[in-house]
Amino acid sequence: MKNSVENVSRRAVLAGAGLLLGAGCLGAERTPGTSDTDWRMYGRDPGRTRFVPNASLPRDGVDIAWERSVSASGWYPPVVANETVYCQYSNGLFVLDAATGEGTRASTYGPFGRDILPMAFASTELYRDGVLVVPYDTVIGGYAAGRDGWPDSVSGIGQERTRWWLDGDSTSTSRLPPRASAGEWLGSPLVVDGTLVSLHPRSATLSASDSDDGSNRWRFNLETVAADGYVASPVGHVIDTTTGTVVVKLRTRREEAAVVVPLLVGISSENGSLEWQTTTDEVSSGDTKPGVEPADSLTTRDGTVYTIDWNTSTRALRLCELDAATGELGWTKSLDRTEHIGVAVDEARLYHVGLIDREEVPETFRIVALDRDSGSRRWAVTIDDAPLDPRLPYGAPPTVADEHLLVPGKRGLHALDRGTGETLWTFTEMVPTSGGGSVERSGMTPAVVTDDRIVIGTTLALYGLE
Repeated sequence: MKNSVENVSRRAVLAGAGLLLGAGCLGAERTPGTSDTDWRMYGRDPGRTRFVPNASLPRDGVDIAWERSVSASGWYPPVVANETVYCQYSNGLFVLDAATGEGTRASTYGPFGRDILPMAFASTELYRDGVLVVPYDTVIGGYAAGRDGWPDSVSGIGQERTRWWLDGDSTSTSRLPPRASAGEWLGSPLVVDGTLVSLHPRSATLSASDSDDGSNRWRFNLETVAADGYVASPVGHVIDTTTGTVVVKLRTRREEAAVVVPLLVGISSENGSLEWQTTTDEVSSGDTKPGVEPADSLTTRDGTVYTIDWNTSTRALRLCELDAATGELGWTKSLDRTEHIGVAVDEARLYHVGLIDREEVPETFRIVALDRDSGSRRWAVTIDDAPLDPRLPYGAPPTVADEHLLVPGKRGLHALDRGTGETLWTFTEMVPTSGGGSVERSGMTPAVVTDDRIVIGTTLALYGLE
C-alpha cells in the first residue's frame, strides 16, 4: 500500500444532511466546543502529557463528591468532554455529569466496549453532540455521544448508535469485520481539531480521518520506514501540536531474529508526509525485559519528544529527548528500575514513575522529576506502594494537575507536591471481601482531572473526588 493523501466520498453521511438540518442537528462549527476541563483522549491531549494546568485541587486531602459502585471492575480510562464523563468497565458504560455523578449506566450485552483500547471524544460539524470514538484494535467505531441519548442497555456492537467505521484502509457506515491484532494503549486514537489520528497495527498503518464521517484525509504505510530485512510493528503515537508532527514509535526487528530496534518517525499531521526517522539504539528482546517499552513510554510538549526504552548492556531504563521537528537526539538519562509505569510532563519537568525492588518491600514505587532542558534530577522519592499489576494494561500512569502529581496504586491514589515530591495526601477507601474482611480499593485507571474533580476507577467503584 502506498502512502497517500485521499478524500473518501462522504455521500453515505451527507445523504442525510437534509434530515439533520430539519432536526436542528447540524451546527455551523465543530461542537461541542473544547474546554480546559476536557480530557478527551488517553493521555488527556495529543501529546499525551497528562498535564492539567488550570485545575483546582486541595492540598490537605479529598472528599468523595460522588460514587458509582459496580459488581466487576475491568475499567478503561475515563474521558471527559462537555462536562460529561464516559467510562467503560467490564459490564457497561457510564455516561455521567462530571460534577454530580448523575447519569446513565448503559449495561452492555455483547461486544460493545469489550477488548478495546482507550476511548476518545471528538467534536463534529454534522452533529451537535460530537462522536465517541471506540477502538476495537484495528477497527474503530464512531458513536453518537450525547449524554441524554444513551439507553439503559446496549446490545451487540451498539449498531443503532454508530455513525461510521474505519480501519485505516476504508470507511463504512456498516460495521467493518474485526481484525485480530495486539494494539497497545499508547496507540489509542488521538484527536486534533476534528481530525482523528489513529494507528492500525495489523496493516502497520497510520491514518488521519474526519470525525464527522470517518472519511480518510491521509494514510501512511509504516512498513516503508523499516530497513531492508526488518519488519516494523507500531507501538504508539503522539502529536506535537507546536511543530505539527505525529511521532510514531515502532519495534523493528530482523526477520527470523530476536534483535529489536526501537525506531521513531516524524510524520506531518497536515498531509501525512515523512519528515524524519531516528533509531535510538539496537537492543535484544531478551527473556525478561522488552527492548522496546510499549507502556506509556512516549510523550511530547512544546516541540520536544521524550521516549523511554531499555538499555541492553545495563538493563536500565533509558529516557531520551528528541527534537519533534527534526528527530535529532538530545540528552539521555538512565534510571535503575525493575519496571516502567508511565510519564507525565508539565512546563518545566518530566515525571517518571517506575518500580524498584527492595529486600523488605519488593516492587515499590520510585518517582523522579527531571529538568526538561537538561535531564538533571530535581527530586526523587520512594512510596511503599505499587500498581495493582504493572504488567496489565491499566498499570496506571501519573497525572500532573494544579500543584499535584497524582499516582494510582494498590492503596488508592497518592498526591505528591510536583515541586518537591512531598506526599500531600493518600485517598484510601475499603471494600468488603467475601471472607467478611475488607481490603483497600486499588487505583485502576489514571486520575482524570476535570476542573475541581478527580475521576478514577478503583476496585468495584468509580469515584468523583473533590
